[in-house]
Amino acid sequence: MPDRELLEAVEAADRRGRESGAVVVVDDRVDVALLAGVGVHLGEDDLPAAVARGLLGEGDPVGVSTHDVEAARRAFADPAADYVAFGPVFASSTKPGREPRGVEALAAVAREKTKPLVAVGGIKEENLDAVFDAGADSAAVVGAISAHGLLTENSRRLLDRSRRRNPSGRIYLVGFMGSGKTEVGRRMAERLGVPFVDLDAEIERTAGRTIRALFDEFGEPAFRERESVFLEGTEAIPDAVISTGGGSFVSDRNRRTIARLGTPVHLDVPFDAIRTRVSGKTDRPLFSSLDHAAALYAERERFYRMAPARVALAGSESIEQTTDKALSAVYDPRERGATLAT
Repeated sequence: MPDRELLEAVEAADRRGRESGAVVVVDDRVDVALLAGVGVHLGEDDLPAAVARGLLGEGDPVGVSTHDVEAARRAFADPAADYVAFGPVFASSTKPGREPRGVEALAAVAREKTKPLVAVGGIKEENLDAVFDAGADSAAVVGAISAHGLLTENSRRLLDRSRRRNPSGRIYLVGFMGSGKTEVGRRMAERLGVPFVDLDAEIERTAGRTIRALFDEFGEPAFRERESVFLEGTEAIPDAVISTGGGSFVSDRNRRTIARLGTPVHLDVPFDAIRTRVSGKTDRPLFSSLDHAAALYAERERFYRMAPARVALAGSESIEQTTDKALSAVYDPRERGATLAT
């Protein structure tokens, strides 16, 4: 595209990237990277990494493409390069005329790595595991992301495949009644390929009574004790998504249990949206009126906010959109395992 359009596109991508914590790099064009304030990815015919680094300064990433073990070894030793790409690993429509190097060559490069290694070329969902098994830290998936124009759907599948390689352990969804913990938790578990546990449903199943009936018959203190015991019992499931009751995270004992066993994630839905969802409900034991629900929401909010991972929601998101946000809150690409570069 013309230079002005390219610069505008890169600047727009960078604005979106900053919103989500993503790092943006532009292929080949050091001049555009300099003007946009982003990183650059250099091919073998581009400026040397040291020259690009001198132009961009220390704040923006510089990546280098390589196609054999010796070139990769030199790039790993180059202090100007932040990461090294190797490929094409497989036949690629975006790299026509280049002979695929294969996963064995990628593994040989991985044995030499002293900085992050990006696998490139023909990488799809079905061979993603192979490049990570070979030692790549991340993968460029340009063709797989854009296939058939289904960017969102393709991205979800590829990210979920990557996330399954790095189990997060137990994820505990916390939040007020009506925040979507059950629906979102079930979808998160499906996408991660791990069990889903609805704590309230398990208590009801084993007691043979509804939560409201347990409250009415035994009182809240007895129910809370039962709830804590069930929560501690989730230690038997190594990887799972667990939906907790609306009052679970209020208990200091439960917060300590969850912190010990896994990651609490707060689905933070504003009360205006909650009001619409719970209006007319009769199965909530502590819900006698909307005014009572509002007071309970205000009382519990400070406890929910103790969760280290928070998903800020408007309440209008679909289950899939909320699941995307919740998974992103758990799998921060700057902190966790294998990641994807698009």
